[in-house]
Amino acid sequence: MAQLKQLKSELLSDGKISSNEVARIRRYVEEDGALDFDDVAFLVELIGEADEVCPEFDELFLPLMRHVLLKDGKIDLEEQTILVDMLVAGGAIRQSEIKLVRDLQIEATETTPGFDKLCEALLAIPSS
Repeated sequence: MAQLKQLKSELLSDGKISSNEVARIRRYVEEDGALDFDDVAFLVELIGEADEVCPEFDELFLPLMRHVLLKDGKIDLEEQTILVDMLVAGGAIRQSEIKLVRDLQIEATETTPGFDKLCEALLAIPSS
């Protein structure tokens, strides 16, 4: 845990997740060979604490999140919670995040009523 806090501190020392840090983040999430919910939770924390996130981070994070959340084909309450945390992290909902949630809605075989309401709300947000 101390190692993870140190990594987060180093990555966010300037308040940004920059493209040159994405390779380091990738090594972290791939080091144990199993992408899991803890990896997603860590990345959501990074987004929440970063002032700025580069597009390369999204290229790593969003497919990872999709893979982990759809591992069993279902969006359950815990997964719904991490999605909401992602959406509110950083203070603004990014179009890439809206697209992820919409894709999850299409691909999930089972969802919670809360997830369905979240999707309805996101569909009401105009694309930019």
